[in-house]
Amino acid sequence: MAGSTKPRRRRASAPALHYERRPGKPGSVARAEKKGEWAFGCLLFLGFAAIIVLLAVLDRLWGDGTWQWAARSWPGGAYGFAGCVGVAGPCVLALSLFCLSRMRWRSWREHPGSTVLSTGAAIVSLAALVPYVALVFNAQNTGKWGKRRDTPPSWVFRNFPWLWAVGLLGTVVAMAALACALVIHNRRQRTP
Repeated sequence: MAGSTKPRRRRASAPALHYERRPGKPGSVARAEKKGEWAFGCLLFLGFAAIIVLLAVLDRLWGDGTWQWAARSWPGGAYGFAGCVGVAGPCVLALSLFCLSRMRWRSWREHPGSTVLSTGAAIVSLAALVPYVALVFNAQNTGKWGKRRDTPPSWVFRNFPWLWAVGLLGTVVAMAALACALVIHNRRQRTP
Protein backbone atom coordinates (compact mmCIF):
# COMPACT_ATOMS: atom_id res chain seq x y z
CA MET A 1 0.00 0.00 0.00
CA ALA A 2 1.54 3.04 -1.22
CA GLY A 3 -0.77 5.75 -0.02
CA SER A 4 -3.67 6.61 2.18
CA THR A 5 -5.97 7.87 -0.56
CA LYS A 6 -9.32 6.26 -1.10
CA PRO A 7 -10.07 4.74 -4.48
CA ARG A 8 -12.03 7.23 -6.58
CA ARG A 9 -15.41 6.58 -8.02
CA ARG A 10 -15.90 7.18 -11.74
CA ARG A 11 -17.74 10.38 -12.55
CA ALA A 12 -20.91 10.33 -14.62
CA SER A 13 -20.85 12.07 -17.95
CA ALA A 14 -22.04 15.66 -17.99
CA PRO A 15 -25.22 15.28 -20.09
CA ALA A 16 -26.50 12.50 -17.86
CA LEU A 17 -26.52 14.85 -14.90
CA HIS A 18 -28.86 17.39 -16.49
CA TYR A 19 -32.58 16.88 -16.35
CA GLU A 20 -34.98 18.63 -18.65
CA ARG A 21 -37.35 20.75 -16.65
CA ARG A 22 -40.63 21.88 -18.09
CA PRO A 23 -42.28 25.03 -16.82
CA GLY A 24 -45.82 24.85 -15.54
CA LYS A 25 -47.85 22.16 -13.91
CA PRO A 26 -47.75 18.54 -15.00
CA GLY A 27 -50.26 18.05 -17.80
CA SER A 28 -50.27 21.71 -18.85
CA VAL A 29 -48.54 20.83 -22.11
CA ALA A 30 -51.36 18.47 -23.07
CA ARG A 31 -53.94 21.16 -22.29
CA ALA A 32 -52.06 23.71 -24.38
CA GLU A 33 -51.90 21.27 -27.31
CA LYS A 34 -55.66 20.66 -27.06
CA LYS A 35 -56.31 24.41 -27.06
CA GLY A 36 -54.13 24.78 -30.15
CA GLU A 37 -56.02 22.01 -31.94
CA TRP A 38 -59.33 23.59 -30.95
CA ALA A 39 -58.24 27.01 -32.23
CA PHE A 40 -57.02 25.50 -35.51
CA GLY A 41 -60.34 23.68 -35.95
CA CYS A 42 -62.27 26.90 -35.34
CA LEU A 43 -60.14 28.81 -37.84
CA LEU A 44 -60.60 26.04 -40.40
CA PHE A 45 -64.38 26.09 -39.92
CA LEU A 46 -64.49 29.88 -40.20
CA GLY A 47 -62.36 29.71 -43.35
CA PHE A 48 -64.73 27.22 -44.99
CA ALA A 49 -67.75 29.32 -43.97
CA ALA A 50 -66.11 32.44 -45.44
CA ILE A 51 -65.42 30.62 -48.71
CA ILE A 52 -69.04 29.47 -48.95
CA VAL A 53 -70.34 32.98 -48.29
CA LEU A 54 -67.87 34.42 -50.79
CA LEU A 55 -68.94 31.97 -53.47
CA ALA A 56 -72.57 32.81 -52.78
CA VAL A 57 -72.01 36.54 -53.38
CA LEU A 58 -69.42 36.15 -56.11
CA ASP A 59 -71.88 36.08 -58.98
CA ARG A 60 -73.45 39.33 -57.78
CA LEU A 61 -70.14 41.12 -57.38
CA TRP A 62 -68.28 39.85 -60.44
CA GLY A 63 -71.02 38.64 -62.71
CA ASP A 64 -72.81 40.05 -65.70
CA GLY A 65 -72.72 43.58 -64.31
CA THR A 66 -68.93 43.68 -64.56
CA TRP A 67 -68.96 42.35 -68.11
CA GLN A 68 -71.66 44.86 -69.12
CA TRP A 69 -69.57 47.68 -67.67
CA ALA A 70 -66.52 46.40 -69.55
CA ALA A 71 -68.45 46.17 -72.83
CA ARG A 72 -69.55 49.82 -72.45
CA SER A 73 -66.49 51.57 -71.08
CA TRP A 74 -63.33 49.43 -71.36
CA PRO A 75 -60.96 50.19 -74.26
CA GLY A 76 -61.60 47.39 -76.73
CA GLY A 77 -64.92 46.53 -75.12
CA ALA A 78 -65.52 43.18 -73.52
CA TYR A 79 -62.86 41.51 -75.68
CA GLY A 80 -60.21 43.96 -74.48
CA PHE A 81 -61.27 43.37 -70.89
CA ALA A 82 -61.12 39.59 -71.44
CA GLY A 83 -57.57 39.93 -72.79
CA CYS A 84 -56.60 42.04 -69.79
CA VAL A 85 -58.15 39.54 -67.37
CA GLY A 86 -56.37 36.70 -69.20
CA VAL A 87 -53.00 38.42 -68.81
CA ALA A 88 -53.62 39.53 -65.20
CA GLY A 89 -54.48 36.07 -63.88
CA PRO A 90 -51.08 34.37 -64.41
CA CYS A 91 -49.25 37.54 -63.36
CA VAL A 92 -51.11 37.68 -60.04
CA LEU A 93 -50.53 33.95 -59.51
CA ALA A 94 -46.80 34.39 -60.21
CA LEU A 95 -46.70 37.30 -57.75
CA SER A 96 -48.32 35.20 -55.04
CA LEU A 97 -45.91 32.30 -55.65
CA PHE A 98 -42.96 34.71 -55.57
CA CYS A 99 -44.17 36.16 -52.25
CA LEU A 100 -44.70 32.70 -50.80
CA SER A 101 -41.18 31.68 -51.82
CA ARG A 102 -39.71 34.79 -50.15
CA MET A 103 -41.19 34.03 -46.75
CA ARG A 104 -38.67 32.89 -44.18
CA TRP A 105 -40.67 30.42 -42.13
CA ARG A 106 -37.79 29.12 -40.03
CA SER A 107 -36.22 32.47 -39.24
CA TRP A 108 -39.33 34.63 -39.01
CA ARG A 109 -38.28 35.93 -35.59
CA GLU A 110 -35.04 37.27 -37.03
CA HIS A 111 -36.80 38.99 -39.95
CA PRO A 112 -40.35 39.70 -38.81
CA GLY A 113 -40.87 42.71 -41.09
CA SER A 114 -40.02 40.96 -44.35
CA THR A 115 -41.93 37.83 -43.33
CA VAL A 116 -45.08 39.80 -42.49
CA LEU A 117 -44.75 41.84 -45.69
CA SER A 118 -44.32 38.74 -47.85
CA THR A 119 -47.21 37.00 -46.11
CA GLY A 120 -49.49 40.00 -46.56
CA ALA A 121 -48.58 40.36 -50.24
CA ALA A 122 -49.18 36.65 -50.82
CA ILE A 123 -52.59 36.79 -49.13
CA VAL A 124 -53.66 39.89 -51.06
CA SER A 125 -52.52 38.46 -54.39
CA LEU A 126 -54.24 35.13 -53.72
CA ALA A 127 -57.41 37.02 -52.76
CA ALA A 128 -57.18 38.92 -56.06
CA LEU A 129 -57.49 35.61 -57.89
CA VAL A 130 -61.05 35.17 -56.56
CA PRO A 131 -62.60 37.82 -58.86
CA TYR A 132 -60.50 36.43 -61.70
CA VAL A 133 -62.03 32.98 -61.26
CA ALA A 134 -65.53 34.48 -60.96
CA LEU A 135 -65.12 36.47 -64.19
CA VAL A 136 -63.81 33.44 -66.07
CA PHE A 137 -66.65 31.16 -64.93
CA ASN A 138 -69.28 33.78 -65.67
CA ALA A 139 -67.93 34.25 -69.19
CA GLN A 140 -68.31 30.50 -69.81
CA ASN A 141 -71.76 30.10 -68.22
CA THR A 142 -73.86 28.47 -70.92
CA GLY A 143 -76.79 27.91 -68.56
CA LYS A 144 -76.18 24.15 -68.34
CA TRP A 145 -73.89 24.01 -65.31
CA GLY A 146 -75.86 21.94 -62.84
CA LYS A 147 -78.79 24.32 -62.86
CA ARG A 148 -82.29 23.65 -64.14
CA ARG A 149 -82.70 22.97 -67.85
CA ASP A 150 -84.56 26.22 -68.51
CA THR A 151 -81.82 28.45 -67.07
CA PRO A 152 -80.68 30.97 -69.69
CA PRO A 153 -76.99 31.51 -70.33
CA SER A 154 -75.25 34.50 -68.83
CA TRP A 155 -75.45 37.88 -70.56
CA VAL A 156 -71.81 37.83 -71.53
CA PHE A 157 -72.07 34.34 -73.07
CA ARG A 158 -75.15 35.36 -75.08
CA ASN A 159 -73.56 38.55 -76.45
CA PHE A 160 -69.88 37.52 -76.65
CA PRO A 161 -69.71 33.73 -77.08
CA TRP A 162 -66.01 33.69 -78.05
CA LEU A 163 -64.86 35.78 -75.13
CA TRP A 164 -63.29 32.75 -73.46
CA ALA A 165 -60.93 32.28 -76.43
CA VAL A 166 -59.57 35.83 -76.08
CA GLY A 167 -59.06 35.32 -72.35
CA LEU A 168 -57.37 31.96 -72.93
CA LEU A 169 -55.07 33.51 -75.52
CA GLY A 170 -54.12 36.27 -73.06
CA THR A 171 -53.44 33.63 -70.39
CA VAL A 172 -51.21 31.58 -72.69
CA VAL A 173 -49.26 34.66 -73.79
CA ALA A 174 -48.76 35.78 -70.17
CA MET A 175 -47.64 32.31 -69.08
CA ALA A 176 -45.15 32.11 -71.97
CA ALA A 177 -43.75 35.55 -71.11
CA LEU A 178 -43.42 34.60 -67.43
CA ALA A 179 -41.69 31.33 -68.33
CA CYS A 180 -39.22 33.18 -70.59
CA ALA A 181 -38.53 35.73 -67.84
CA LEU A 182 -37.92 32.91 -65.34
CA VAL A 183 -35.49 31.16 -67.72
CA ILE A 184 -33.59 34.40 -68.36
CA HIS A 185 -33.44 35.11 -64.61
CA ASN A 186 -32.11 31.61 -63.86
CA ARG A 187 -29.44 31.91 -66.56
CA ARG A 188 -28.26 35.23 -65.13
CA GLN A 189 -28.10 33.73 -61.64
CA ARG A 190 -25.88 30.84 -62.84
CA THR A 191 -23.32 32.93 -64.71
CA PRO A 192 -20.66 34.41 -62.41
